[in-house]
Parts: sequence; structure tokens; C-alpha cells
Amino acid sequence: MGLILVEKKSGKRIDLSKVLKNGKYTELAVPGEEYYLIDSATGKTPEDIKVTRSGNDLILKSEKENVEVIIDDFWGKCDDEQQCFAIFDVGADAGQVIVTQVGKEFSSFPEIEAGMSGTLAEGDSFSPWLYGLAGLTVLGLGAAAAGGSGGVVQHIPLRQIPHRRINQPM
Repeated sequence: MGLILVEKKSGKRIDLSKVLKNGKYTELAVPGEEYYLIDSATGKTPEDIKVTRSGNDLILKSEKENVEVIIDDFWGKCDDEQQCFAIFDVGADAGQVIVTQVGKEFSSFPEIEAGMSGTLAEGDSFSPWLYGLAGLTVLGLGAAAAGGSGGVVQHIPLRQIPHRRINQPM
């Protein structure tokens, strides 16, 4: 497995195995850019990625690959008017989470789910896959609990039920 930093707007695809220095790579943030860190084999965000804010920098770290990508000045060069976006896959096929300069801080949510967009406070971090899998687990448990005896329940709108007067033969 190799990691690739994709900059969608500019069309850049950086093979990190060729540019790492002591396990690190730094890219200067560009307003309007969309950043993706993907596994070259799956095309998805690696499962062990940890996303952190340190000052104005966005840090993407994979312990397994011993890779740290720093998007320098992510909260400095980009702002409310000209945002940057870091987009991460969550769960198996659950969707994506977007980190940008505006919106609620992810730490204020009880859990992070696919489709969410927000920002990170200084020193905050999260692992997109862990949150996505937690959401899927909760959904799975809810579905299992709702299943009960395994019988089928059919809900019929009241307007479709034939109405009979009381004491009238059926």
C-alpha cells in the first residue's frame, strides 16, 4: 500500500513514497483546493488516518505507513471567504466528512457522521474511520433491536382500511 495526496482542483497526485523526508511531507495550503489522502490500492482514506489541527496547520498521520502530511497554513491561507477542504472517507461505504475553516467544531458533536462538514479547534483531532464505523455499529444495533422476532410488520395507512359501522356484519 502507498499513500497519495490528491489535490482535486489543480489535478495534482503526489505519490508520498517518492517525496517523504523522514516520514513527513509538507504542502502549502491553496484557497479553494480540495485535499484527499488516499490509499493507492483502494482509492479511499486509509483506515488508520488521524486528522489533527496544530496552529494553522492540518496534519494527516498514518501510524501504519509512518507518514505525516502537513497542509501548511490550512487555517491561515484559507478563510471564510476562500476555504480549503480536506475530505475523508468514513466507514466502509458510509460517505465522507469534510474539514474546512468554517462551521461547528467537530469536538462539539457527540459523534461524527458521514456528510458532516466542520472545523477543528486548536489541538483537536479525530479518526474519520473510527467515527464512521461507530455510526454504522449504532445503526446495525438499532436495526437488530428493531427486528425483534423476525416477523414482518406491515403498516397500512388508515385511509386504506375498509370502514364498517358497528354492529354491521363483516
